[in-house]
Amino acid sequence: MGGGADGFGTAGLEELARLGAGRLEPEQLERIQALGERTAARLARSRERVVIALAGGTGSGKSSLTNALLGQEVSRPGVRRPTTDSAVAVTVGCDTGAEALLDWLRVFERRAVPAEGPLAALDGAVLLDLPDVDSVISGHWSAADRLIERCDLLVWVLDPLKYGQALAHQRYLSRLAHHAELLLAVLNHADRLAATDRQACQDHLRELLDGDGLGRARLLTASAQTGEGVEALRRALGEEVRARRAPVARLQADAAALAEAVAAALPEPGALAIDEGRLGTALLVAANADELASAAEAAYRQALHRAAGSPLGRWLEGPWRRLRRWIPGLRGEGAAPSAEAAPPRARVCADVACHGLLEVVEPAARRLPGPAAERLREQAAGQAEPLAGRLRQRLAELPLVPRRRWWWRFAALGRGGAEAAAAGGAGWLTARAVVAWLALPPLPAPSLPVAAVPWPTALLCGGVAASLLIGLGARLAGRPAAARHRRRTRAAIAEQAQAAGQASLEGVREELDADRRLAEHARQWLG
Repeated sequence: MGGGADGFGTAGLEELARLGAGRLEPEQLERIQALGERTAARLARSRERVVIALAGGTGSGKSSLTNALLGQEVSRPGVRRPTTDSAVAVTVGCDTGAEALLDWLRVFERRAVPAEGPLAALDGAVLLDLPDVDSVISGHWSAADRLIERCDLLVWVLDPLKYGQALAHQRYLSRLAHHAELLLAVLNHADRLAATDRQACQDHLRELLDGDGLGRARLLTASAQTGEGVEALRRALGEEVRARRAPVARLQADAAALAEAVAAALPEPGALAIDEGRLGTALLVAANADELASAAEAAYRQALHRAAGSPLGRWLEGPWRRLRRWIPGLRGEGAAPSAEAAPPRARVCADVACHGLLEVVEPAARRLPGPAAERLREQAAGQAEPLAGRLRQRLAELPLVPRRRWWWRFAALGRGGAEAAAAGGAGWLTARAVVAWLALPPLPAPSLPVAAVPWPTALLCGGVAASLLIGLGARLAGRPAAARHRRRTRAAIAEQAQAAGQASLEGVREELDADRRLAEHARQWLG
């Protein structure tokens, strides 16, 4: 996160809190809110004052080093035991703005020194000699923790015998990686080390700091007793005080550390994608698409049977149905369905649709923090019932029963003509038989010109054969047509399922967009 003092503000934190509300863990939201409040409070006070805290463990010589920096005793070292009971603040130069700042810091033991001579470089500094971070009194290290969190520049004072102490590195230094440029590590009591040992200590401490992620932190060697290195430390602090960048830089570092923690809890924005095609597949299962398409194929064949079937068969169908009702033996489950069977209807299983919707969002939900994942799942679950109804309505509008095809009419006319000819031939033969039985003059029955087959027999046999052939041809032609109707119906069901799923995913997309904006905001902050 870049920008100067004027460009920092709290807008970024407010946006992070707004986007994270209900999506981040409560602890993270509390940290964002606390940092926003601290940022506003610090920036509302003097930006011309740079708060420099000297921290360290028992016996590291913080108070002595503070006195050496200022050239006078302003913080009295412990007598019975080398420990500082409470923070001591020393204002260098004019105290304008310092009082309000120290009230906010809750440091009440205060000193003031003029910015004269060597201290002119520290004009505007507020030095804090903190209690020991390893004190056995909890109030001491809790006060030190609070001021370490609120200071602008941190000087960590280390003793040559305890510079590798785990407490300092694990509890404090390793957590200040974003604050490396605002941290000065000072190896104090250098006069107690031989030249070769001093270099070995410096090298080892540098290695430890690098391991803590503080490769950019400055490392100095000093001795409050002899004054060695004190001027170099005063000069380094003076450069920061003159630049007046530390107050804003510290808040920026805090915000970057917090944004990194938020970003670590969130996936990359590109990973928050859902497989929308997978929902369409699940909805096909919910709608029993294969069964419905097969029913549409059967409906095609049934419609073809009705349209191009035998007129004589349709005429006899009514009496046959009545006969079946009257005679119990003719009824049975294996009987062929009547031409008046109910057309296929779409049925959608809401539970399957809901499960499919939840399965689609689950991969993204598993990548999100708990609250964000729960919001996403709730959004998906809330769309389950509307999704089932929407899909049911769309499927109801599909033409599952096909329209009559033009060739069906010609097949029906052909079969009707053939059966009419057969009926004529049958009637002619019947009339001849009756006349012969009554011993009346015989009715004429000429033969075909190309064969010695009487016309009545030719009409009867030819009509029946033609009707059967036309029916068989229509059935054979109807099979691939019915299969095409099934495929087209299946494709139409898939299209409607995809459309219904797309509409139901709008709320899910909006929620995922908010999660992406949150992840992007946290990562842009780091940039």
